[in-house]
Amino acid sequence: MTRPPSVLRSSLSLLSVRLVLAQIGLALLVFVLYVAWLRMPDASVLDVVGSAVLGLIVLAVAGAGESAIVLSLAGRARTPGRLLRGTLLLLASVALWLAWSALLDHMHGNDYLRAGYWNSRLPHRLRNFFSYEHILLWLGWFWGMLAWIGAGAIALPIFAATASARPLHAIVAATRSLAYWLAIVLCAIAATVGTGSLLRWTPGHGLRVELISLALRLGLAALIDAILVCFVLAILAACVRQSDALNSARYAAPGGTPDESQPRTVDTP
Repeated sequence: MTRPPSVLRSSLSLLSVRLVLAQIGLALLVFVLYVAWLRMPDASVLDVVGSAVLGLIVLAVAGAGESAIVLSLAGRARTPGRLLRGTLLLLASVALWLAWSALLDHMHGNDYLRAGYWNSRLPHRLRNFFSYEHILLWLGWFWGMLAWIGAGAIALPIFAATASARPLHAIVAATRSLAYWLAIVLCAIAATVGTGSLLRWTPGHGLRVELISLALRLGLAALIDAILVCFVLAILAACVRQSDALNSARYAAPGGTPDESQPRTVDTP
């Protein structure tokens, strides 16, 4: 038997410009529909019904679109049943993400007090480097990385349940994948530190220059985050593909047995 390619190599072969553009296009479409939903009036019963219908459309577009991307990455057919299951699982993942975010918000609510206390307890020679502003910034990076790691932990079973023929085997395979967790940590650092520093930077050359800079920095940050998300999805897809391939090979006929097209017995001469 030939050795299967590494997860990282397989994920890089799945990562493409088309995938990134599809992810960005879906995000923009959902954003436009969400803005339209927020601007709908609620002065009458018809307005309320229309708002509810448009809200369901936003959820359906987001869930079905992301499910289609996931199924395409995993090499699975995009049937209505799988799209519906993926949409429901995506809604469940959003609920888990909101709960995780609320927990993190509750935990880092006292960062200002923590930063001041830790700065006051340090020796004077260290307070220039471990200043109040630096400690507060590092705490923000820490909570941001925890948010990304939590997102990766939520995405793993949701992706496997959406795209794998045997979700439990795929979850175990992805959980054991060192490449996946390293990618989560590296993406968390890049998204939290890199894009965070990019958005906080300002040129300081007038309002017009700052507005142009803001638009460019927002676009660049969105592109970087989209590439990171697609990279994580590609690694999950590689884990699912390898797990399904190994399971298919395991349940196939063992080597040395006669083919189904050949007779298993011969007449006695």
